[in-house]
Amino acid sequence: MSESDNIPGGDFRIFLQKIAMQGFYALGLIEIPGAPAPETNVPMARSVVDDLIMLREKTEGNLDDGERMTLDKYISDLQFQVVERSK
Repeated sequence: MSESDNIPGGDFRIFLQKIAMQGFYALGLIEIPGAPAPETNVPMARSVVDDLIMLREKTEGNLDDGERMTLDKYISDLQFQVVERSK
């Protein structure tokens, strides 16, 4: 069994996490083992925020409370970090 066989799929919150991690990586807030240290890329992080906002609009009324709160939290956390990195 390979390591990739253990990666869960089909869970909306994990899906959101995968998208949000792209934004956090673009801001230099997380590192990927073995990869070069990321440079801050605020426009890329803003793009991720825009994608999450679009996802929130497209799924309005179809998410349970936990999914909606998770999505809102990722959006607000990323927006805050974008503002902080833009100073």
